[in-house]
Amino acid sequence: MEDIWAYLGIAIVCIAIGWAGGYYGFTRHFQKRFLTVADECRDADSIEPLIDELERQS
Repeated sequence: MEDIWAYLGIAIVCIAIGWAGGYYGFTRHFQKRFLTVADECRDADSIEPLIDELERQS
């Protein structure tokens, strides 16, 4: 019975690490993408790059 609790604890820790790592990775990726699109919008003085990015993502 002790082994089951140990494996369950390890599984919960692994799931938490994976969830936190995935959240951090997606946040960094989309933050970087947003800043790139924002710079393109500023340079073009238009929202057309934003619309193009939304079309690529959908």
